[in-house]
Amino acid sequence: MDGPDTAVTALFSSCSSNSARMRDHCMKNIPSENQIQATAQEVQNLLVSGKRKDALQYAQEGQLWGPALILALQLGDQFYADTVKKMAYCHFKSGSPLRTLCLLIAGQPADVFKPENPVDANYATLHTQQQPAEGTPVGMLNDWQQNLAIITANRTKADELVITHLGDCLWKERNEVAAAHSCYLVAELNIDPYSESARMCLVGADHLRCPRTFSSPEAIQRTELYEYAKVLGNSQYILLPFQPYKLIYAYMLAEVGKVSDSLKYCQASLKLLKSSGRAPELEAWKQLFSSLEERIRTHQQV
Repeated sequence: MDGPDTAVTALFSSCSSNSARMRDHCMKNIPSENQIQATAQEVQNLLVSGKRKDALQYAQEGQLWGPALILALQLGDQFYADTVKKMAYCHFKSGSPLRTLCLLIAGQPADVFKPENPVDANYATLHTQQQPAEGTPVGMLNDWQQNLAIITANRTKADELVITHLGDCLWKERNEVAAAHSCYLVAELNIDPYSESARMCLVGADHLRCPRTFSSPEAIQRTELYEYAKVLGNSQYILLPFQPYKLIYAYMLAEVGKVSDSLKYCQASLKLLKSSGRAPELEAWKQLFSSLEERIRTHQQV
């Protein structure tokens, strides 16, 4: 049975249109056939002489990544991780999903957002033409759905930090709040109480740029769906920072004349609170919802 990661991967991998996928190739520094043949011959000669490390280095410099990975795997984990990292920088364009995954496999999550190779910029230039230096890896942001999909489909250590940072960049550099919150939810970040340091107070709402208007009915409804999904997995789950907004939503319903809906919403909220324990914070919200419920009942009797 497919799990949630599979569903998330399918969702985000289908977001990019075919035209966007064909917009750019993900590879760079591709040697000619003659260069590959010459590199392969020299690697073979070195291996015949028993010089495995020299053969590995020559294969890396000549972009002969298949034999390079096989040799590195034989030499040990550190050689393998180093080779995967060099392949990511030398062979794949900055921001491409393949580069992202290679760096994560190599155990280098901090390098995913770096546009240049911090180790050795000369690799891949011995047998190929010099490539112009790349700037900020905007491809990572332009193709964030594909990057998020490849990370989610191929989980690695500390990848949630990369997903979170991707969300931060989408929010701060692109002002794409919905995209940022998608990343935060995949990284399993929590809904936070309102503060300047909070990443997510309501799903899809920018509480920093729109502090007076971010608590819209749509944002509350989206967060309601998130809470409902959590409750399906744990009947005693309570999203405590969300309770103030649920109370606001109940008032909104009453103010626009949907008194019966407001009453039902209060009752549903109270039912969830009562099933979630007797913590002091919960008791306070129970009293507030009960008070509004009583006011609505009194209004209906008039």
